[in-house]
Amino acid sequence: MKQIIYTEWLKVRNYRTFWVMLLLALVIIPAGNFMVADKFSENLQQVGKMFGNPFSFPEVWLTAASINSYISALFGLLLIILVTNEYTYRTNRQNVIDGWERSQFVYAKLFWLAAISVLTLVVATISGALIGIIYGNKPFSLEGYQYMLYYFLQFNVMLTIALLIGVLVKRAGLAIVLFIAYNMMLDQLLSFIIKRNAGPIGGLLPLQSGDELLPFPLVGKMVSASDQYEAYVYVTAMIAYIALGIYLVFRKILKSDL
Repeated sequence: MKQIIYTEWLKVRNYRTFWVMLLLALVIIPAGNFMVADKFSENLQQVGKMFGNPFSFPEVWLTAASINSYISALFGLLLIILVTNEYTYRTNRQNVIDGWERSQFVYAKLFWLAAISVLTLVVATISGALIGIIYGNKPFSLEGYQYMLYYFLQFNVMLTIALLIGVLVKRAGLAIVLFIAYNMMLDQLLSFIIKRNAGPIGGLLPLQSGDELLPFPLVGKMVSASDQYEAYVYVTAMIAYIALGIYLVFRKILKSDL
């Protein structure tokens, strides 16, 4: 595994696009949270009377997680670029010629998925804590932190989808278009249609499963709680999607031409 990580490091060490996109994606998280918090603080007296302060502990964890779920798509594009570059520049084929097993290619990309996910969770947690301290009126608390973990799971589902699209499509442009289309429109559209015709099962689609657990405190992403399943159902669904996505990636890499 150390060899895989070192090889991946060599691939991105001087890759300026990667570092710029990673930095931008990470900056968007605190920037987006602080922008919303600052805008809310301007109308705190009017809005706060009706809804309370969503940037105080423990509510801030849900607020931050909900905001982050809207602004994290750039990480998916970053992972797609890392995957499709392997096909564009034939580095994956060269790795196999040099002695890698096909499964090691998957492990290399799963390393990036895990590394990006953990880094994002750390940045999101620090951002949420700072917002709660600056804009809130209650002492620091980890109560409600489970919403950050829900966001972490949804984030992993999103990256798994990006990884799968990148492996299946192999071309950066088309893969990015398909990912954006699904992430921004298709998942929510299908969820809406299924909910209208079949009830809350529509909330079990890959990205919608996370949205169901992360309603924005003021606006809301979803219908009333009476139309929802218990939290563990959505958590189980997200874990299942991650496992299925990784299985399909392995199946594709192990059985197709590089």
